[in-house]
Amino acid sequence: MKMTTLSLKELAVQTLTAPRDAAEVLMGQDVGRNVLWMALVLATVLNSLLFSLSHYLFPAPMPMAGLFDNPLLYALAQGGGLVITVFVLTWVGNMLGGKGALGDILIALVWLQFMRVLAQVLVIVLGLAVPVLAGMVSLAILILSFWILLNFINVAHRFNSLLHSFFVLLLAGLGVTVGISIILMVIGVSAEGVNPNV
Repeated sequence: MKMTTLSLKELAVQTLTAPRDAAEVLMGQDVGRNVLWMALVLATVLNSLLFSLSHYLFPAPMPMAGLFDNPLLYALAQGGGLVITVFVLTWVGNMLGGKGALGDILIALVWLQFMRVLAQVLVIVLGLAVPVLAGMVSLAILILSFWILLNFINVAHRFNSLLHSFFVLLLAGLGVTVGISIILMVIGVSAEGVNPNV
């Protein structure tokens, strides 16, 4: 099904209720790589701004405070992590017998990042109106996001096995962790905060 017959709102609902079908719709689109990379940058900026707003409205002690207190550094770390994730999920999936192309993983993560923007807006609104409910919704979003990502990886790599997708995500997670650690060292972030020489 093409998105000409499925609105963005309907696709968002389908992502929550039938993630496998939503992934098939997304990966059936003919979207250029350049457009997708620019969309990923936009989603990263929006998510970073919303995270900073949330951190300002609901301050709480966090590790690597220098990173989370600086929207620019946070955006760089998040964006770099997402780029690494795209390549690692593609490579690990193919290594384990998957058939996913880089474009399939890219469009999946771009869409999920924009879904995350909506989720952050919802949590911020709930945090202002009903703080107790916001915490429970955040946990539900975390669990649902994991389920959706498993399904998207499954469709992208044509595994027909969520367990296979789980192993891909597990191995990719290790690689992404190493990659993000390198990015943080490059931009001068340590566990104590930002290197004053940066």
